[in-house]
Amino acid sequence: MAQGSCRFVQMADVHYVVPPHERLGWPELVGKLSEQARVCQLIDSMLPAALEQIYGEIAPDFVIYTGDQVNAGWDEEGLANQQGFQELLAECGSDEVPTYCVFGNHDRPRERFVEMYGASVYSFECNGWHFAVLDSGLMGPEEGAVDSAAAERSLEELEAMLAAAVGAPAAVLLHFYMYPAGMEGYSFRRAEEAIRILESYDRIVPVFSGHYHGGRVEMVGGIPYLTARSFIEAPFTFCVHELSEDKLRTEEYVLDAKSGKWSGYTKGVYDLGPRA
Repeated sequence: MAQGSCRFVQMADVHYVVPPHERLGWPELVGKLSEQARVCQLIDSMLPAALEQIYGEIAPDFVIYTGDQVNAGWDEEGLANQQGFQELLAECGSDEVPTYCVFGNHDRPRERFVEMYGASVYSFECNGWHFAVLDSGLMGPEEGAVDSAAAERSLEELEAMLAAAVGAPAAVLLHFYMYPAGMEGYSFRRAEEAIRILESYDRIVPVFSGHYHGGRVEMVGGIPYLTARSFIEAPFTFCVHELSEDKLRTEEYVLDAKSGKWSGYTKGVYDLGPRA
């Protein structure tokens, strides 16, 4: 892919639960999808099928899981869930395609996430694009001081990433909303400040998030704020985002129960590039 272009897969809210449960193929798996609202017990069958298609047909530059990789990360059950999820990715992943993970509220405690995945706030680059990954914290006030510190680190990382980009294309990835701000349990704790930072940059900076399983799209101040639908609930989707110097094309891939494959359609095309 040309310099300045980047194509990546976003998996939102996988909510993995460790086996033992039987690995199922089609059509047996499809027959069980309607039995529960969240198909936690089927993820170790569904995710390998999706990744096989992603790596074999879509061939992205990277794959990112935007939070809530596991259904519960705490206690001993949470340790098993995190280990099981990492083992599944090791089994079904690709040595040629990087995988990144975002800290979600179900992935707590943060200390365990950091130990197993690395930092919860970080930046990386892909084909000339600069990405900042932020730490959204928890839904409630349980760890208010700790979450406030994580939000402060996130703002510092965002500013540092944009300073390093020096006018180059940039994007933000996190679990909670960036916009709308101020929605308790759904918005990034320092969202209003983060939005001001984004709007001060001389290019449009798209923002990609998860958490809200139904998904949503907001366009504010020229910035597309894109929340992906969850992988764990019908219609069982993932997103493919293609970034170029001046455009973002987002495709949503929806599970086709008849074929056992995910079918993509263009969900939106957004103007990027320098601000007017």
